[in-house]
Amino acid sequence: MKKNLNFVVISALFFGLGFVTCLNDLLTPILKKIFELSYYQANFVALAFFTAYFIGGLLYFISSLLGIKFFTNLGYKGLIILGLVLSGIGCLFFIPAAMFKSYYTFLVGLFSIGFGFAFLQISINPLALISGEAKTAASRLNLAQAFNSLATTLAPILGVFVFFKLLDVSNNHNNLKYPYILFFLFFIGCAYLIVKLLKVKEINSTQDFKKPYALNHLNLIFGAFAIFFYVGSEVSIGTNLISYLKSSDSVGLTDSIAGKLLAFYWGGAMIGRFLGGFALGGLRKYRKLLFMVVTAALLTLLILFMTGMSELNLTYYICYQVLAIILLMLSKNSRVNLLLFALVNIVNLLMGASMHNSWFAVWAILSVGVFNSVMFPNIFDLAIDGLGKYKEQGSSILIMMILGGALMPILQGHVADLTSITTSFYVPIIGYVYIFLYAMFYSKRTLNFIK
Repeated sequence: MKKNLNFVVISALFFGLGFVTCLNDLLTPILKKIFELSYYQANFVALAFFTAYFIGGLLYFISSLLGIKFFTNLGYKGLIILGLVLSGIGCLFFIPAAMFKSYYTFLVGLFSIGFGFAFLQISINPLALISGEAKTAASRLNLAQAFNSLATTLAPILGVFVFFKLLDVSNNHNNLKYPYILFFLFFIGCAYLIVKLLKVKEINSTQDFKKPYALNHLNLIFGAFAIFFYVGSEVSIGTNLISYLKSSDSVGLTDSIAGKLLAFYWGGAMIGRFLGGFALGGLRKYRKLLFMVVTAALLTLLILFMTGMSELNLTYYICYQVLAIILLMLSKNSRVNLLLFALVNIVNLLMGASMHNSWFAVWAILSVGVFNSVMFPNIFDLAIDGLGKYKEQGSSILIMMILGGALMPILQGHVADLTSITTSFYVPIIGYVYIFLYAMFYSKRTLNFIK
């Protein structure tokens, strides 16, 4: 019963993380309009948020190298509470930011939210693994992360209604504080419940490495950059997608319609994760195929129902899902799957950037989410393979490389200012080219340059 309750709390936290993070994609064009920002300046939303992730992970990593026990002594429960409090404080910054119309105060608030999320990620992922039997650990983590994917699908839909219809924040900037007051109450409420209800048997690591020995493994070094480019490309696309859809160079949609279409990008990641789960399962080939097809159809209908866009022609979107299923069935391992999915995303973005005034280009970019879905776990798996007792150290290094989500949107924003928002979608291609090369030339060779 205790472990079931723990898992419910963890799943709620994964949902909250995904929901608030995905709202940044709506917040970026809103703040761009309110403050009359360039694309480069507007992408500071992602910079502030994901730089905080990096700094939080870096502090945790350096403290472990220096033998500082502060974070270790907090344990899983203490780290979760710390993360929730920091994120709650960040939400409160939205009150003065909205009242006094201060872009930099918004950025401070976003930084604090992201800083808190870094500690939440460090703690809730391993906590999900130990909250039950060891043989079902991977299944629990996948299920918990499914709530994260559900949140990123719902966030654009609910966000469009709240931001544009209910509060009309584009014309009434003072209203931007209200959703984040609710998030503050959610985070503090979760912290209270965790203090009262969460029971955790803390597992103190016996590892005491004073040097980053994990960096002797080339698959980790190059895998860390793969994480950088994966997160950077995924966030860069999501952050600039609404601007792309609204552009007169593209299909020229309204804020509301563009925001709802964002759900198909993040919803594609949810669909892909379920497909990947079945592909890695122990079902027979034809039964596996049946489950994948039925699941993809039902989840697509769910997204269509939630967005209320029944008039949409989903032919291209469905074709991309069929392609994903075929490639998953053909992939023999993480490396092959990563290589094939990266290649598809390169082609999709080339079409999205070059054929930008067509709906085919729109669906090509929206479908990138489907092929993003299993990249993170595949890269993670390849990067820590063979690290042995240094896996924890390697994992912390990989988490720090979420920094890509801060820097690549800035680069894309700068390119958009110099050229156009549609042309700027060549930028995330860089990330998928690197991931393709990582999978192509993958090596587990070790060096001993750190003695």
